[in-house]
Amino acid sequence: MNAVTQREQEAMKFILNGRTFDTATSTVIAISRGVGQPSSFGWPVHTDGETRFEEVLYRTMRGALFTHLHSTTKLAKGGKPITEDSAAERTPEEAVQWIVNEGAVIIDDVGSGLPLPPEA
Repeated sequence: MNAVTQREQEAMKFILNGRTFDTATSTVIAISRGVGQPSSFGWPVHTDGETRFEEVLYRTMRGALFTHLHSTTKLAKGGKPITEDSAAERTPEEAVQWIVNEGAVIIDDVGSGLPLPPEA
């Protein structure tokens, strides 16, 4: 099994800007995971608990880029955890900036079409 978690393997479809984006038919380009608040693009977060998140950058078969964020918040006062899923379409420049800002791990840059800096 590759770096994609079981939850990510469950197909999710999002309609963004009048087009359908499907995680099941798209290629994982990069992944960012953490605890706290995702730093970019104003993702929904809760400030009264601990949020664990995983954000994945995908490339569709037609070359469009999008990120899918899955977050789970455990509230400080207890109760049932809150899970949220969001998606956003990205330009190649936004995708590279997202990778840099999030410190994302690049899984597959072959054919990504991203203007990544040269390797060291």
